This record gives sequence, C-alpha cells and structure tokens, in this order.
Amino acid sequence: MAASAPKATAPISPKRPRKSAKSIERWNQILDVATRLFREKGFAATSMQDVSDEVGLLKGSLYYYVRSKEDLLFGILRDLHENGEEIIAAIDFDSTEPLKELERFLLQIVLYAGEHADRLAIFLRDFTFVPQDKQSEIIKERDMYTHACERLIERAIKMKQISRKVNARIAANALLRGASSTHEWYRADGPMKLKDIADQVAGILVRGVANYTP
Repeated sequence: MAASAPKATAPISPKRPRKSAKSIERWNQILDVATRLFREKGFAATSMQDVSDEVGLLKGSLYYYVRSKEDLLFGILRDLHENGEEIIAAIDFDSTEPLKELERFLLQIVLYAGEHADRLAIFLRDFTFVPQDKQSEIIKERDMYTHACERLIERAIKMKQISRKVNARIAANALLRGASSTHEWYRADGPMKLKDIADQVAGILVRGVANYTP
C-alpha cells in the first residue's frame, strides 16, 4: 500500500509568526524583501514567486509563513503603524507648552517617515490592496496619530498659543501630511542628516500653524 502524503502545515498568519528565533528571523527577512520589491515594482507587479526567489525559499515554503500576497502586504503595513505607537506614548498631553510638545511629536514623525520610507510609500500607494476585512485595523492605528496631533493642537488653542479660528482636525491632517511626506524626497546619502531635516521640518510646521490666522 502506498504511503499517504503528509498533511501540509497550516500557513502562519502574519499576525502570529512562529515564535522560534529562526522562524522570526526568516519572517523578518520575508517582510524586508517584500517591502523592497513592492516599493520597486509595485504590489500588483510583484508575485509571490518573486518574493520566494529573493528570499531563497521554494514558493510552497513561503506559504508556510503567509497565506497570500495580500496578507504579506497587511503584515508590512501593520508593522509600520504598530512600531510607531511608542511615539504617541511619549506625548505629554497635559503639557503647559503644547507647541513644544507638538514640535517634538512632529520631529519624531519626520524621523520615523525617513527611517521607514519604503513602507510608508507602499502604504500611500498600495493600501487599497489590503483585504477589506483588515483595512479597518490599519486605519484605526493610523488614526491614532491624527487624534494625538489634534489633541495637542486643541491644547495649544486652549492655552491661546494657536488661534481659536484654526480647525484642529484640518490642522492635524495638514501637519501630519507635511511631516510624513519626508519619505518622498529624503535621501540617506544627501547633504543633510535626517535629524537636522526633522528639526527644520517640525519647526517650520509648528511655527506655521502658530502664526496662522484664518
């Protein structure tokens, strides 16, 4: 009697990769390779075969770590926002100097955008490819930044450091867009260090909203 084929191992969700150090290292390698390929070629033009070839895995082995290309994209974008939560945790929302707190917050956003330029570019371009049932999770995490920025602006308005005529929601979206757009033009081999760029961008943005009168 012929031996029955072994059952395939269930694919691992990007939310719960295997806990062994080797598997985590491999998962991170897969994310890094997929990030580079998605940024260079675009999500639609990149195949799972492309990813497996670059990682050095058989295509079937890649599915041991992730169910689909869409779930791989989800893993990349989820990590982008989850890894930035410590930025929000460091904010003092009760500060008597909310503009300084806002500037520190935006400085960290610029730094984070520069350090994670590839993933941020993928988010802005390819987010619609994330499975519909998982988009809300990423949107919820993204909105934490907007809410944090809005709270700081409202605090500054209350402290009379920003005009009461400024709409906090509009200002928050404008400031975050300005800070996160660094990924579009920052180059690691450019003439300025990322920290120096972040200092200037954050200062310009905060002084702009502080001096703006509708």
